[in-house]
Amino acid sequence: MILNFTEKELRENKGINTLTEILQQPQMWIQTSQIIQENAVEIQKFLQKNLQPTTKVILTGAGTSEFVGSSLVRDLIVQGIDAQVIPTTDIVSNIEEYVNPKTPTILISFARSGNSPESVATFKMMNQFVEKIQHIIITCNKDGALSQVATDQKNCLKIVLPEQTNDQSFAMTSSYSSMVVACLMVFNIFEFDRYVKRVEQLAVSVSLNIKTHYQEIAKLAQMQHERIVYLGSGNLNGIAQESHLKVLELTAGAKTAFYNTPLGFRHGPKSVLNQESIVFLFMNQDPYKRVYDLDLLKELSHQKQAKTLVVFDYKNNLETKALADFYFDLEFQEDSTALLGLNYIVLTQLYAFYKSLDNGKTPDNPWPSGLVNRVVAGVIIYEKEVLK
Repeated sequence: MILNFTEKELRENKGINTLTEILQQPQMWIQTSQIIQENAVEIQKFLQKNLQPTTKVILTGAGTSEFVGSSLVRDLIVQGIDAQVIPTTDIVSNIEEYVNPKTPTILISFARSGNSPESVATFKMMNQFVEKIQHIIITCNKDGALSQVATDQKNCLKIVLPEQTNDQSFAMTSSYSSMVVACLMVFNIFEFDRYVKRVEQLAVSVSLNIKTHYQEIAKLAQMQHERIVYLGSGNLNGIAQESHLKVLELTAGAKTAFYNTPLGFRHGPKSVLNQESIVFLFMNQDPYKRVYDLDLLKELSHQKQAKTLVVFDYKNNLETKALADFYFDLEFQEDSTALLGLNYIVLTQLYAFYKSLDNGKTPDNPWPSGLVNRVVAGVIIYEKEVLK
C-alpha cells in the first residue's frame, strides 16, 4: 500500500507519479545535502570570491520555480544578504525595470527541467545587461537547456539535484522542495555540518507527519469547498503561494485558490470569503509574528465568514487549537521559517492530490486536453540586444 492506495489503484487513477514524488521528499533532501557536500569546496570558493556586502542576489524562475525563491528569500535577508525574488517572466520582458546593470549581481536560477525558454533567455540577457554578473544554477535536469547553456561558463556555479527530483508528474513537488533545501545549504555552506543535521531532523519530522496526518488530510479534501485560501507571512507567504498553485494545478482549475499574508488579507482580499470557503493559516514560530497570525485566527473564528478554518502549527497550542476546525500539530521547531514551511507544504501537496481525485481529475496529468502544458511550448522569446 502507498498510504491508502494500492499501486494498481494509483496507476488506474493516474496518480502514482504525483504521490510517489510527494512522499519521496524527505529522502530527496538527504540526497540533496550529499550533493551539496560533494561540491562544498567549489561552493565555498564561489561565495568567497563573489558574495560581497555590495552584491545583489536575485532569485529567479517561473511558476513554482519562482516560488522556490519566495519560500526562502527571507532566510538570506536575515543573514545580511541583499536578496530579492524576480521571476524570469518579468526579467525577459522588462529587464531594465527590475535589474540595475551597475550593481554586482548573483543570479540564482531555479529550474526543474531547465527547458523553459524564459530561463535560458534570462541567463543570456543578464550576461549582456549586468556589468558584473555571476550565476548559480540549481536544476533537476542535467540535460536541460539551461544546464547545457551554462556548461563551461566561467561565471557560473551549477548544481544538479538527484535525478528523481526531475518530477515526471504535471505539478512540481519534490523538485520544488529539494531546490529550497539546496539553496539554503549553499548559503549555509560554512556551517554545513550543523545545517545538515537540521535538514535530517526535518526529513524525520515530515516522514512522521505524513503517516500521522494523511487520513485527516484526505477527509479534509473530500469536504466541499469552492474557494481555498492560504495565508502565511514572511517565507510562509511563499509557502502559501506555492500551496495555492498546487491545488489550482491538480484540480485543473476546478477550485478557485487564493493566497495572502494574515495582515494583508484584511485589506480587501478577505472579501473572497463565503460559506463555501476553506482557509489554511500557517502559524509562525517567532512570538512577535505569531501574535498577528493568532489575531487574524481569532477574527475569522469569531466572524464565521468562512466554512472551515485549518491551522498548521509547530507546537500543540490549546488556545490556537480551540479556534480552528482542523488543527495540525507538526511538532517541529526550527529557526528557519523556510524549513518550517517545508513541513507545512508537504501536507498541502497531499491535500491538492486528494482534492484532484475528489474532483475526478488525474493528478499526474490534470490537463489531458493539453490546454495547459507542463513544459512551456509555443512561446517566442525575442532575441534583443540588451544595452547596459
